[in-house]
Amino acid sequence: MHDADQPQGEFDGSGNASWNEANWSKYLQKNDQEVARFLSYYTEIKNLPDRLDVSARRMGWENADWGPGDNSDDDIDDDNESLDMPYCVHQHPIYIVSRALIIQLHRSLDTLCQNAGTNLTALEASHLGQTFADIHHQVLMAINATDTGDMQLALVHMKRSLSAINRAMGKVVDVPLAARLSSAEPVSDMENTLFDLREICLRIMGDCRWDGSHN
Repeated sequence: MHDADQPQGEFDGSGNASWNEANWSKYLQKNDQEVARFLSYYTEIKNLPDRLDVSARRMGWENADWGPGDNSDDDIDDDNESLDMPYCVHQHPIYIVSRALIIQLHRSLDTLCQNAGTNLTALEASHLGQTFADIHHQVLMAINATDTGDMQLALVHMKRSLSAINRAMGKVVDVPLAARLSSAEPVSDMENTLFDLREICLRIMGDCRWDGSHN
């Protein structure tokens, strides 16, 4: 590979040399706990119409834009010294929410598959799971685009995510009646969770358009 083939930008990663593999491993474990905490709030109040915002307030996030609130927990190394926290996408509330909701979708799909038996084919279940994965991918790429300041790219990813959500909603509607009757609650949960993911996408799109109009 020639020098001309090397990236020429200034980006040097998430970048704090004081963070080693063990620090990141510990951080990701804490992040998994945050995802689980949001999901526990969300499932506890899943029948409330404002479940997203109520769960966000319980997480300690700002209501206006789900910005992270003050966090009193410092990241500590093996010598009990405070470490400067490098920014990474895992800190973004939308990352935590979208990951939690995708986990919820897959849990509902698992229950549907278990209850439906032969009334739901493996291919139908696989197509649903693939669509859920596409939704998550597009949301993550949109978050990354907003962090790099490319609001137009974020909008494109959000539109793709909305398309994937619409496909998923169509596939849930097409679940055979016998399968739906065997798993009325999981199917309802999937529908509600997809609507919540749609709401998240619309919020991000609104923020992107507002930021773009002020640049």
